[in-house]
Amino acid sequence: MIEPSSSSPQVARRWMRPAWFVAGIIAGLAALGFAGHRAAQIDYHPDFVRFDPPITPEGNYYATADELCNLVRGKCRPDQILVIVGGNSILLGVWQPVSDLWSVHLQEALGDQFCVVNLAFRGSMPADGGALIAEMLRKEYPRQIYIADEAPVTAEDPIGSETYRFLFWQAYLDDRLLPWPPRAQRAREYLTAFPNWNVAIDTLVREEPDRALHFHEFWNWLGFDHLFTVSTLYAPSPPELFKARRTFPDQEPDAGDPEWRALRYPASSQAQELSIVLAGPDFNYRRGADGAWELRSDVRATMARSLADAFPDALKARVLMLIPRSSPHYRAMTTADDRVREDKAFEDTVALWKRAGYDAMQFGRDYNDDDYGDRSHLSKFGGRKLAASVAPEIKALAARLGYLR
Repeated sequence: MIEPSSSSPQVARRWMRPAWFVAGIIAGLAALGFAGHRAAQIDYHPDFVRFDPPITPEGNYYATADELCNLVRGKCRPDQILVIVGGNSILLGVWQPVSDLWSVHLQEALGDQFCVVNLAFRGSMPADGGALIAEMLRKEYPRQIYIADEAPVTAEDPIGSETYRFLFWQAYLDDRLLPWPPRAQRAREYLTAFPNWNVAIDTLVREEPDRALHFHEFWNWLGFDHLFTVSTLYAPSPPELFKARRTFPDQEPDAGDPEWRALRYPASSQAQELSIVLAGPDFNYRRGADGAWELRSDVRATMARSLADAFPDALKARVLMLIPRSSPHYRAMTTADDRVREDKAFEDTVALWKRAGYDAMQFGRDYNDDDYGDRSHLSKFGGRKLAASVAPEIKALAARLGYLR
C-alpha cells in the first residue's frame, strides 16, 4: 500500500481545520481592535492647522470623532478657553495660504488665554463635525465657544450634511452627545424614511462594529503616518498613492498674488455667480404694505423652527454664527433696490439667530475686492479683517458666559 505523500490532498486537509480558521479570524480581529484602540487614544496630527484636501473625504480620508477629539486635546490645554471653528470652506480658509490663515490671526488676536482649533470642512454645515466635537468635549473643556458660518436665510439640519454625517453617527450611536429630542427625532426619520439602503449599511453595518474594533482608527493612523492604500485625485497611482498623508503639504493657493487677482472673476461665470448673490433674497422676500422688503412669513416660521432645533438648548449660548457677505465685485452689479433687500436679508438672519438663543454677526459688508479670492472666499487680506472683527466678539461672548472670571 502506497503511503500518501506530504503534498497529497489528504495530508493538506489536515491543516485546514475549521477551529484553526476561526481562531485565526478571532486573533486577527483582536489584533486589529487592539491597534485601533491604541490609535484612538493618541493625537497623530501634531502640526495640524486645518483640513487640507488630502486629509478630507475629498482625498478618501475620513477623520473619526475620536481622532478629532485627540487633535483638540493635543493643541488645547485644559486651562485655556477652547474656540472651535466649524463651518464650510469660507472659515476653512480657501484662497488663504496656511502661513497667513484667518484662524491663525484669530489666535494671535485672542492671546494665550484662548486656543483656536480650525475644524472647518469644505461644504460643511453648522451642525457638522466641529459642532459635534465641541459637544463631545463639553465636559473636558467646559469653557468653550463654537464658531460656524451660514448663508443668509438658510434653514439648518440638526444631523448635519450628507457628506460629513458619518461623524454624527459615530458620536450619536456611541451616546456621546447631549439628549436632544429634535435631533433624535430627525435621526429616526432619516433612517426610516430615506429610500437608500446605503444609509442603513453605513450606520448599522459599518459604524456599529467599529465601536468595538476601532478599525477605522487603525486605518487612519496607518494612512496618515505610514502607508495610504486608496487612490485619490491627489495621488491616483503609485508611488504617490502609497505616501502617508502627513507628507502632503498644504498647497492652498494665495488669492493675494497679483497674477491670481487678475483672474479671480472670470467673465464666463459672472452671470451664474451674480444669480447666486440674488437668489436667496429674491426667493425669500416680498414687498410689504408700505412697499418695503419683508421676509415671507412662512420662511420666517421655518427659520425659527429650524434654528430652535439645530443645537441643544444647553449649547446655543456658546455658539457664534457668522453670516458672510459676497464680494463687492458682484454686489456692485446689482441695483440699489437689490442691495436694500440684501441688507434686509442679512439683518433679519442675524436677528433670527439671536432670537433663537445664539450669538451672531455678519461680515464683509465693508470689505473691498482685494479681500476676496472669488465670490465667497476671503483672501488673506479679508481673513485678517475677519479675525480682527471676530476676536472682540469672542472675548465679549466669553465674558457673558463667565469664562473670564
